[in-house]
Amino acid sequence: MSYLLETLVYLCAGILLANLLLELGLTRYLAGAVAPFLAVSHLSGEVAASAFARMLSPSAGYSTLAEFLRRGRVTEREVLLTTFLTSFPYEVLRVPKFYLPVMVPLVGAPLAAKYMAVKLGSGFIQSSAALLYARLRLPERRVELGQRRGESNVRRALEQSFKTLIRVLPVFLAAYLGVRYLLNSGVLEEFAGVAQPVMAVFSLPGEAAIVIATQLANVIAGFAVTGELLKQGLLTQEEALVTLVLGLVLSLPRIYAQHTLPVVASLFSRGMALRIIFFKIAFEALALLVMLLVVL
Repeated sequence: MSYLLETLVYLCAGILLANLLLELGLTRYLAGAVAPFLAVSHLSGEVAASAFARMLSPSAGYSTLAEFLRRGRVTEREVLLTTFLTSFPYEVLRVPKFYLPVMVPLVGAPLAAKYMAVKLGSGFIQSSAALLYARLRLPERRVELGQRRGESNVRRALEQSFKTLIRVLPVFLAAYLGVRYLLNSGVLEEFAGVAQPVMAVFSLPGEAAIVIATQLANVIAGFAVTGELLKQGLLTQEEALVTLVLGLVLSLPRIYAQHTLPVVASLFSRGMALRIIFFKIAFEALALLVMLLVVL
């Protein structure tokens, strides 16, 4: 319930932020602040605004992007790029908020450091690839700066936000409840069964199945089980790292189905939502496996 309420708050905040940025002309000020970056990457001020919102919360970032897309201020290609653009800053922010206070006590500093290196490296690969693609494939644009329109448009921003929320919120709630039902109907156990033959490819012991099965349900629980198996000598540091990263890769469909799909399905067209989910899962899984090989 706390996740549902938090997501609803960020959805509302993101949509309101997008309309205020557009109606008051604030994206031009933001474009001025990061003009050199935008010039190099060929990205727009709206993309920068959405990226800042996404660093606050993925839900806020997606809702901001959707509002810009609806108004024709960004393209679908820029929407996809923005979802990868903030991967590295988002992982950096998670170090003091999650990894240090939660993971280090559960699995120990050495394993936590290697896992963080994999996650940070994965985020860096995704963000760098997005910037490089934008530089090479997006048309060069001139960063236009202008005057703020006027505070009389705040009312129009509120009206536009209300109209969008009336359309978005019912779809989000329906998608969220549908995903929760599927997760509680035994799909998790089927994923755990699929994990067993995959582990043999990585030469992992049978105990790794316990970690992965637990991790598929809850990341923190997976850390706790890993820490206990390490204490008992049933997993080495290397085996534990491979197990956690492999479990994370196998968990990506569940994570994005639970936390991202309801949001993007309510904000974007069906085709756009599916493209966002597919590319996020595929590219993040690839980046994680590349970094695992590097760290090992």
